Amino acid sequence: MNRSVGVAGLVAALFLGFGGTAAASPSQNSFVDAAVYSVLHPDAALPGVNDYSCTPSDEHPEPVVLVHGFLENSYDNWASLGPRLVAEGYCVFALDYGAPEGVPFGGLGSIADSAAELAGFVETVLQATGAQTVSIVGHSKGGTVPRYYVRFLGGAERVSKIVALSPPNYPTPGPPPDDALTRLNSPVDTVPGVEYTVVVTRYDQVVPFAASLLTGVGATNVILQDLCPGDRTEHTGISYDPVAQHVVLGALAGTGPVGVTC
Repeated sequence: MNRSVGVAGLVAALFLGFGGTAAASPSQNSFVDAAVYSVLHPDAALPGVNDYSCTPSDEHPEPVVLVHGFLENSYDNWASLGPRLVAEGYCVFALDYGAPEGVPFGGLGSIADSAAELAGFVETVLQATGAQTVSIVGHSKGGTVPRYYVRFLGGAERVSKIVALSPPNYPTPGPPPDDALTRLNSPVDTVPGVEYTVVVTRYDQVVPFAASLLTGVGATNVILQDLCPGDRTEHTGISYDPVAQHVVLGALAGTGPVGVTC
C-alpha cells in the first residue's frame, strides 16, 4: 500500500503527539521519529524488508511477517526491528493494511477484515519464498489480528509462531471492543500447534499489560520488567526496545529470552 499523504496526514501525526523533526535518513531509533518520517516520506521503505527474491536459509527457514498496529504503519512500527531481523538472516516482510487511500496510518478496519488482508499477504509471501509456514510478529492490534487468522481463516496451517508485542487480547478501556475478541478467547485463547509469545511492559499506557496475557496451551507471556526491572518502555516504543527485541529473536529461534542484557 502506498502511504501517500498530504497536509492532513501531517496534522494527524502531530495530533497524535509525533512532534519533533523527522530524521534525515531512513534509519530511525524511535517510534516518534519513524512516525513523522513516514508521513513526510510516504514512500519510505524498510531496508531489506519485502525482498521477494529472498530465499529462506537452513538456519531461518521461515519468513517473518510483521503486522503493525492500530493507527500505525509498517514503517513507523518496524523501522528498527525489521532491518535487525534482516541482519539476523531472516527473510522479512511487512504489510500495510486497513488504511483508506491517502491516510498514512492503518489498522483501522475490524479484526476480521484485517485478518483477511493478512491471509492474502501470507499467501503471497509463501508463494514467493517457497516456504511452507511463516512466523508472525505483531504490535498492538497487529498481535491480535494473527490470532483471528490462525483460528478462523486457515492460518493454523501456515503459521508456526505468533510473537505479539502489547496486544489487546482481552477487552481494554478506550475504543469499543471488537466482538471478535469474545470469539477468539472462547473456549480457549490459543490454537493447538501454534506457539504464542506475548511480550508486555508494565508501563503500557494504552493496553493494560494484564489484558495482553494469554492462558491457553502453547502460550508464553514475558513481562519486560521481570527481565529488566529498570526498563520503562511504553506501548508505542516496545518494538524499539532492545530487551523486547531480544525476546522476539529468542521466540523466533525457539530459545526463549536467554542472555538478556539490561
